[in-house]
Amino acid sequence: MSVDLYWDNDEQTIILCEFSKGWTWEALFGALNKVKTITQSRSDTVGAIVDMSRGLGVPNGSLFSIETRDKAKQMLQMSADGKGPIAIVGANGAIKLVSKAFALVDKNALNDVYFVDSVDEARNILYKRLAIRVGA
Repeated sequence: MSVDLYWDNDEQTIILCEFSKGWTWEALFGALNKVKTITQSRSDTVGAIVDMSRGLGVPNGSLFSIETRDKAKQMLQMSADGKGPIAIVGANGAIKLVSKAFALVDKNALNDVYFVDSVDEARNILYKRLAIRVGA
């Protein structure tokens, strides 16, 4: 599978979703559906790190194709429906562009979605957001 899921911490409050070269939209949505199932089945809040930094592009090539725009929109809608924070590492231009359009329509839709440059930055945001004590 080109999109893999792991628990990122021992407390199992942060899920790490890693993309590798050759990922597909189907693999992405399969992983996001698993994350959604996990977060909806728990009473506590679960955060997610979506690491796209090693994904090396989008499926079917074009960053600005209609399909890429529609899939990015679908991904962000799934994120907005979740109950926990999500940090997206290394998002491409299409995903960021669609997120800005979402924010214009509904400024609260992506309130808990963060675009970051590294997994460490994502962890720091989610630790603060979930009030997890690091090293405790």
